[in-house]
Amino acid sequence: MRSRKELLWRSRPLPWRNTASMHLAPKPVIQPEEFRLIREFVIEEFGIVLDEARAQYIFSRLLTHLADLGLESFHDYYTCLRFSPRGSTEHHRFISTITNNETYFFREDAQLQVVAEHVIPHLKVKKQHGGQKKIRIYSIGCSSGEEVYTLAMILLESGHLLWDWDILVTGLDIDREMIARAKAGVYSGRAFQTTPQHYLEKYFTKAGDGFQVKESLRNITRFEERNMLQLDPLCTLDQADVIFCRNVFIYFNDATVRKIVDSFASLLQPEGFLFLGHSESLSRITSRYEPIRHPGAIVYRKRD
Repeated sequence: MRSRKELLWRSRPLPWRNTASMHLAPKPVIQPEEFRLIREFVIEEFGIVLDEARAQYIFSRLLTHLADLGLESFHDYYTCLRFSPRGSTEHHRFISTITNNETYFFREDAQLQVVAEHVIPHLKVKKQHGGQKKIRIYSIGCSSGEEVYTLAMILLESGHLLWDWDILVTGLDIDREMIARAKAGVYSGRAFQTTPQHYLEKYFTKAGDGFQVKESLRNITRFEERNMLQLDPLCTLDQADVIFCRNVFIYFNDATVRKIVDSFASLLQPEGFLFLGHSESLSRITSRYEPIRHPGAIVYRKRD
């Protein structure tokens, strides 16, 4: 039988409890050592550098993850990510939370004009001269797929490539949820903020409150879940004529970017093209690509 003293002790509120709402536990707050451990793990596993200035914002978004997993601290969360069998599943939720997946159709129009007016005509002449009618384009870090379908529409609208061409635009992303959305191909609202009306009418059908891509786009696109830091599997892909990897390198340090663009060089055909985000540059990263300047856009061409 418990003593009166023990019963009194057990009935006391714990120091962090508010007696007005004793059922509510305090929310975990990221500690410097916990941030260091998670930051080092994320660099090692994904090559992504977590910005210390945004640490509290990022980790406040992860509180629901801790609650769902029944964890009490960010150290427990780090242990789950690195060691737990549940970690591999949580990796996908984690990446989706800490990265920005916002995108839309026909983003950064100056680069897309380069594709339509220069790259596609160039590839047509080059391929026909070599006796081929095959074009492969990759969107790496494709998010929910808008860029992939945009490139597919540009290819179909170009007038250079008729039905007997073997065309494929492939989207790769580490985020499983984004790949699922891309495969579903249903979009609405801001996704169409810069989409010309005739593209919407020609390549989409109404689906509830949004629009779904038509088979003409599905037939020349595909999506795969891939981690661009796991470089060897990229070698199993068809050689690329063009790679789009826009607004992805902002998450990586220079060493990781160098490793990735070197793998792209192995994937690209001789004199293949690489498109980066307008604020991204390879000038201090590598000399394996030649910058080609167009009005409002810079395109990188693989050096032989």
